[in-house]
Amino acid sequence: MELAFALFLTLGAVIAFAAVIVGIPLVLGLMAWDVAQDRKQRAFAVEDAHAHIAVERGVARAFVIVGGLFWSLAIFADVYSRGQGGAGEAALSAILPFGACLVTLVIGWYWERITAAALMLASVAVVAWGVVYAFDAKTWVIMTVMLIGPMVTASVLFWLARREQEAYEYATALRPQLAFALDARSTLG
Repeated sequence: MELAFALFLTLGAVIAFAAVIVGIPLVLGLMAWDVAQDRKQRAFAVEDAHAHIAVERGVARAFVIVGGLFWSLAIFADVYSRGQGGAGEAALSAILPFGACLVTLVIGWYWERITAAALMLASVAVVAWGVVYAFDAKTWVIMTVMLIGPMVTASVLFWLARREQEAYEYATALRPQLAFALDARSTLG
């Protein structure tokens, strides 16, 4: 049983490492391609705008899901391997990052700006945590690559998706010239 569990943890670590090694360059490449395309053509068709917003939201949610899974597995493996408890205690410890991931996804599904702000504040909190506890260089690398970077990226993508959604809604309104008056009226009461 322990051999199967060790194999599961080892395969999980290898798969997570492969996902990071492939995923980070892929995401950076997609971001560079997006910047290049944005410079080529500022105005794009309505269908392209909708697809662009969906990609931003999808990538932001993927960052949250993969990060939650990684940190849940990391905490589970840490508690289990140190002998601080059995599999039950390790699973209970892993629930916290998994629950945070679910809460972030639920809030991000409806309130993208709140999620973007919360992720940015959490990134600042992780940096403060590292300063207070004087992380060594290895810990800073892990925290930057696997926590701070993905949270900041997801935050920016959630923010951009919401901003572009509003621009999309304005561009596709029946009477765009009245959108300003309707927005002002809805915020007043």
